[in-house]
Amino acid sequence: MKKRNRVIKKIFSSLLQSLIVLIGITFISFLILHLSPGNPAEIWLTGGDGNVGQISQEAVKAQEEKMGLDKPFLIQYGMWLKKVCYGDLGESFTTGQPVVSELQRRVMPTIMIAFVSLFLTMLISVPLGIGCAVYKDRWLDNMIRSVSFLGISLPTFFTSLVLLWLFCLKLSIFPVIADTDVKGMVLPVAVFVIQCSSRLTRQVRAVILEQLNQEYVKGAVARGVKKSRILFSHVLKNAMIPVLTWVSIYLGILLGGAAVVETIFSWDGLGKLAVESVARLDYFVIQGFVLWVALIFLALNFLVDVICSMIDPRIKQD
Repeated sequence: MKKRNRVIKKIFSSLLQSLIVLIGITFISFLILHLSPGNPAEIWLTGGDGNVGQISQEAVKAQEEKMGLDKPFLIQYGMWLKKVCYGDLGESFTTGQPVVSELQRRVMPTIMIAFVSLFLTMLISVPLGIGCAVYKDRWLDNMIRSVSFLGISLPTFFTSLVLLWLFCLKLSIFPVIADTDVKGMVLPVAVFVIQCSSRLTRQVRAVILEQLNQEYVKGAVARGVKKSRILFSHVLKNAMIPVLTWVSIYLGILLGGAAVVETIFSWDGLGKLAVESVARLDYFVIQGFVLWVALIFLALNFLVDVICSMIDPRIKQD
């Protein structure tokens, strides 16, 4: 009974902390939007291009009242937060559609590209990182580290533009504007895999090397235990916790929609939606996107904590 009470208390404490974090994140993002230059009502009236001529102040004020922008900041935030409690994220200033519908329309393309990229990243990085650690400072390790360093050094936008120029413009293998199908996923996924696998390979290598230098490994080698058994039965299990933490971070970033890559390849996902909404100062869509990203990271953090407690009994005891 006491153990169950402790578990319930821990869950309640985690949920309370997550709620406080969510409120803090949404408040700060709402404040930044409120202080940002530009007037969403004026942007809406001009259609975003500013080529409709002079707009009267009366028209701007009327549009502000319609959008609810004439009220003080705290009242605006309080009204938005109250609607969120009922599952209503408001309506887009630009399209007039519910923000929930806008996010639902864009979330599946982002989920598709995120999980495919993460699967390929793990498929590449984990074996390469283990190989680099086992064959430390040999030709394989030096070659993979050099390639991964190059992958980390190249900015995401540069890699995207190079692939776009080569495979879309020169070779005409893929369309310039990506469709939400398998062919359209290839180049965005390639950019994500290059960036994520370059980092994860080096991180896996570092944590495996750290474990190989532990005393329990030296003791097992002294007792005559096979190195392969030490690696797969003990080292990999102990290295799993930091690897899972890194994987969850990459997954959170991908599920949030990598704005640069999705915008360059015109991939109709959450990242592209966020860039478009920021350009139009579409407050409620931006707030909905921020809320989505915050929920993703908090959920992944909780899930990783549970998995790590199952792997390492010491974490479970804590």
